[in-house]
This record gives sequence, structure tokens and C-alpha cells, in this order.
Amino acid sequence: MSSYVENHCHILPTGMNLHDLFLGESSSREDVLARVAARHAELDPVQWLHAVHYDQNRFADGIHLTRRELDAISAERPILLRHQSGHASVANSAALKAAGIREDEPNPGGGEFVRDEKGWMTGVLLEDAHDRVAQAKPRPTREQMADMILTACESMAGYGISAACDMMTGFYDLEDELWAYRTASEKGCKVALHLYLQWATVFGPRAMTPERLEEHVAQMDPTRCRVAGIKIFVDGAISAATAATYDPYPNGGTGQLIYSRERLHSMVKTAHDAGYQIATHAIGDRAVDEVMDAYEAAGDASRHRIEHATMLSDAQIERLARMGCFVTMQPEFLVAFGPSYRRQLGDERTAKLKRYRSALDAGVKLSLSSDRPIVSGDPLIGVRAAAKRPDGFDPSENLTMVEAVDLYSATAALAFLP
Repeated sequence: MSSYVENHCHILPTGMNLHDLFLGESSSREDVLARVAARHAELDPVQWLHAVHYDQNRFADGIHLTRRELDAISAERPILLRHQSGHASVANSAALKAAGIREDEPNPGGGEFVRDEKGWMTGVLLEDAHDRVAQAKPRPTREQMADMILTACESMAGYGISAACDMMTGFYDLEDELWAYRTASEKGCKVALHLYLQWATVFGPRAMTPERLEEHVAQMDPTRCRVAGIKIFVDGAISAATAATYDPYPNGGTGQLIYSRERLHSMVKTAHDAGYQIATHAIGDRAVDEVMDAYEAAGDASRHRIEHATMLSDAQIERLARMGCFVTMQPEFLVAFGPSYRRQLGDERTAKLKRYRSALDAGVKLSLSSDRPIVSGDPLIGVRAAAKRPDGFDPSENLTMVEAVDLYSATAALAFLP
């Protein structure tokens, strides 16, 4: 059997998460607050308290914690609880202050500082607002980054994974991250590293120069570490109610498109014309249409990727097959996020998520992946979820075990190898 290929994950964040407070087993606000308070008591006074896999959907009322509740634990130490979707968080006042966020701070173009009925920030941060605060956290040194990458890949190798695509290289600092990934590969990393660089780090106003990027690429052994493409985020996540949909969520709203149509087309065209493969995060059905439109407008859509494609209509599946672009889905999401999906979408819409059987039968160039550290990243969990969808998800979308293993191994490699 072929070794597994992790076609979509976040390698450095996986290594970092192994040192953070894990809230994935907390199902009440009281338990979350108790765990945060216990970690606060253990840390040095100057350290940030960073927690992962927070999810208000597991609470009985489904209501987010607030910065006031976190301030009651500490008003001086920055505290940031990252949502399990990776697209939202809750911050205390000290974390907002450390990020330079004022009470009257305007919302970023692709995100929101959630406010209460009086206009005060609640501490809930969506999309780019979450990124603004997350990036204020003291970042590890490049040497520490390399060690974290090695730790993450050691874990992946234990699952039988031989190659992995990092889907957010440059979130902290592209210069340091490229150095760290290359260094990890030279130190005997057990996983071949394929890096998708965030669009802004290559083409934005503060981007690395093409000459400097080429210097980094020239130092890499492409069999162990290489730049594979460009990453763009178009919408958010269902569990955070930020995935861009046509039909509204039960509590209102249709999620968020991070860029205007014109801006997205420009970004895609720029990367396409520069010769890069583009991998675009699109979860909601409205977001998927926007990405398909942008790919077709740029030229040859068949060389590009759509990440997640969680909500697909029959017409969208037919169009994806006709366009020939690559699509990767994450079956383990159905295991991890079922209750969150049902809370945000209801039973009927939830049952039709992740239509991998329909996509494969239509001829879509499909592969499977995990998006670790959003989930555990164990390929066997993903394979089993693809072959036997959990209760509440349409069983007609099941794959065979043989198909699922292939889409998580040999076929997955086709989406990123030149």
C-alpha cells in the first residue's frame, strides 16, 4: 500500500499547538474557564496564554465566552482562545491591547470585531480580526520554528505520512518560515515538505522580493522541501458561521467573503500569470462559485486547487469536473464537527456536506486530507469517515475503503506534484 500523503495541513502550527492549552474536550463554558484559570496559574507572568480547539458550539447555549469572563481570570496577561475552526477566537482585554486594538477599532475588510448591543467589543474575533490579534503573540525564533516542524512531522510520520502540504506558509514571517522549513528538511525531517505561500507574502505591499524568494528556493532540495504554490482564503468556516453561503444561517447572516469579486479576480490572475499553482480555501457554496469564476477568468483552471468545497450543489460538481481543477476534502471534519455543523446549518443541510461520492463519480479530480491541527490528522480516521460517514450524514456519499485510501495517498500527490 502507498504511504499516506497529507494534501492539506498546517505543519508549523501543528508543532506549535503541541505546546498550547487544548480545549477540545471541554463541553461547557465553566470547564473552559476552569482550564484557562489553571493554565494561568502555571505560566510565567509575561507569557501569553494561548489555547486551541475552543468551540462554543459544544456549550448548551452555543454562546461564545466574552473578554470580560477572560478578564476575570487575568486582566494583565494576554489570553487568546483560538476557535477549533481556526477562523475565529476570543481574546481578553490584554490581548486586544497587545495587538494595538482600540475600542473604536474599525472592522478589517475581511473580518469582524464582534460587539454587543451597546457597541462594546465582546472579545470575539472573526477572520482577519482574529489574525490581527493572533499575529501579536510573540512568535518563536526561526530555530524554534524548525524544531516545531520536526516535532509535527515526527507525529505525521507515525501515522504513515510521507509527504505533506503546508497551506499557510508565511503567516508569521515568510523569511523565517522558509528558513525553518528548509532547515528542518536538512535535519532529517521524515516528511517531504510542500509549501503554499500566503498570497500577500509574495504579491502584497510588504511582500518578499522575487529575487529573495528565488534565493530561498535555490537553497532547497526539492525532493525534501519545495515551494508548491500560492494560498488564498476566500471565506471562513461553518462552525464559526463565517463560511460564505447562499442560504442564511439559523441565527442570520450568510457568512463572509473576505475579498470583493474584483479583488479576488485580480489576486488569482496575478498568481496565475506568475506561473504558480493556486490553492484557494472555499467552504461555503457561495465561496466556491466565486473561486470557480476567478479561476476561469484567469485562464487554465485545471492547474489550480479548491480547498474544502464543503457545500456543493449538483451544478457545482458538474462545473468542477468540467473545469478540471483539483479539489481536496476532509472527511475527518464530519467526525469532529458534526454537532457544530448541525447547530449552524440544521440537520438537512448538514447531511449533504462533503459530497465526495458524487464528486468522484462526476469525474472531479478529488483527494482527501485532514487540515491538521484543526483535527487529529490520523489518516485512518479520515479514511473510515469517507467509507462510512457518521450518523446524520448522507450515506449515499460513502466511498469504498479502497477508494478512500487511494484518495489519501497516490491520488492525493497528483494535486501538488509538478
